[in-house]
Amino acid sequence: MSLKIGIIGLGIGGAAAAAAMTRRGLDVTVFEQAAEIREVGAGIATWPNSVRLLRRLGLGKILHEIGWPVGNNPIRDSSGTILHYVPSASSYDDTLGYYVHRAELLATIISIVEPHRVRLGSRCIGLEQNGWEVSVHLENGERHAFDVVIGADGIHSVAIDAVVVGGPPVYSNLAAYRGLVSNDGNERLEAGTLWTDRKKYFVAFPISGGRLVNFVGVVPTEGLPEESWFKTGSKEALSREYAGWDPVLRRIIDKVGETFRWGLYFRNPLPRIVNGRVALLGDAAHPMLINAGQGAGQALEDGFALAVLLDGATRETVEDRLELYGRLRLGRATEVQQLSLRNAQFMHEAMVLSPGETRPDRMSPVDWIVNYDVEREAEAILGIGHTPPNHEVSGMR
Repeated sequence: MSLKIGIIGLGIGGAAAAAAMTRRGLDVTVFEQAAEIREVGAGIATWPNSVRLLRRLGLGKILHEIGWPVGNNPIRDSSGTILHYVPSASSYDDTLGYYVHRAELLATIISIVEPHRVRLGSRCIGLEQNGWEVSVHLENGERHAFDVVIGADGIHSVAIDAVVVGGPPVYSNLAAYRGLVSNDGNERLEAGTLWTDRKKYFVAFPISGGRLVNFVGVVPTEGLPEESWFKTGSKEALSREYAGWDPVLRRIIDKVGETFRWGLYFRNPLPRIVNGRVALLGDAAHPMLINAGQGAGQALEDGFALAVLLDGATRETVEDRLELYGRLRLGRATEVQQLSLRNAQFMHEAMVLSPGETRPDRMSPVDWIVNYDVEREAEAILGIGHTPPNHEVSGMR
């Protein structure tokens, strides 16, 4: 009998896990607390390690349509002078990375998941393991039993309590402004540009097939801003933060109609991301700063790894399979967390250093991140060597 799998949360990671699992014929139910799926204007990077996986879902053509290829992007000082370039990553199979609108990517992935498998307006308030069963308790009083539950419910995860005693998220002393402006082609963006004076930075890149420019401005701040992508920011405050900077950057800010502001938080690495029949995924397992562009990428890797490892699992073997997931994912995700932190220390003097650490003088190389295939790695630890066919190659989409 097929395992019953519950997933808490329908962000990028939860959606990818559901899509990858249903592609393999697994029985999945997703619980999402929001009554409707909505994402504010937000661009993200999907590097080759993510794009390989999305192509296997048949999304390569769509990704090319909604995205913008990632290039060898310059890092400039506040006046616009090039300091150096973001370390380029050479993909062993020439897979491109793309900048995409988060909402467009999420909608694309969700479209693969059959609607009856998604329960919107279903807020999880706790999990309970009892023998071979995990119960999902919802705010409305409902209880649903599964053979395994995946916590994909973000940095403020409820599911984490069923896995480990986690401390509160760590505030980075930084807040981010972000939003979208129209792309009239007059900005010197190449495939994306980052400006920094080592106290604050601003990054902008095309998304939505080049129709829009996504921007993120990260600044030091006092207090504890809410960790929410839906909190409206002040265009005037954003403009003051970057007064006197490169005119290209200023023209982007001048076009801003609406901006959102939220505090940047992360967690110190967890000792484990699996306990019995509950596993954590994405920001619930390893929330990281945005400075490596890998938050979504690591969530995607988690979801696809779980799909491989749960395929063919039984009620008797599922805990062993989840232990393999923990061994496969915890070390790699922790390394990416640390790289994100080091990049943040390069870009922000407000980021503290540990005793004996020195502040980096440039961004860290990422080849070891992008040239990784999580499905192949998951198959290797199972002793198999075959992923399902690339649906695009076989004519499906």
